[in-house]
Amino acid sequence: MTNTYTPVVKAQHPELYANHTFHMRRAVQYTYNYTAIDEVLVELWDDMTIDQIAEALNELPNRIVYRTQVLKALGIIKPKYTGKTKLLAEQRKLRVQLRKIEKQLASLAS
Repeated sequence: MTNTYTPVVKAQHPELYANHTFHMRRAVQYTYNYTAIDEVLVELWDDMTIDQIAEALNELPNRIVYRTQVLKALGIIKPKYTGKTKLLAEQRKLRVQLRKIEKQLASLAS
């Protein structure tokens, strides 16, 4: 049986997987292949959390966080905006508005 699966991210962005150890011939054995992590993130990003993906892949959560940042910067995956995130952003905007209004009231009172 032959493997006919073609990695999506690797096909679209081969520069992510370029070998940067050409100047260190003994470091080649220590390079890390992020292809598997990237493919799982693209497929399961909407359904699983970072901790769940890290546990499923038996990887460190920090490594998964790093790859999500790289893939978000390239626009391959979208940021997760939960209801809580949207509410916190709205709260920040309202606090800024409140400070401006308080400054205006303070200037009128003096």
